[in-house]
Amino acid sequence: MPSDKLPDPTNKSVIILVGEYAGQEGFCLGPAGEEGVFAVTPNASNQILRLRFDEEFGILINRGQEKGRN
Repeated sequence: MPSDKLPDPTNKSVIILVGEYAGQEGFCLGPAGEEGVFAVTPNASNQILRLRFDEEFGILINRGQEKGRN
């Protein structure tokens, strides 16, 4: 039976889905108070954003460039 629980995005590379940095990569620093809200810093900025996981940002998965791995 699959779990409905989301993975923890803390310390992971992420993709920002909303706002000024939509479409850009960033890094999740950890929980930011409210349940489901995390501190995320865009790679191109020193700002810290408060974003809701799985609605406003997601975990970025990089499978590399090796043939057969993508």
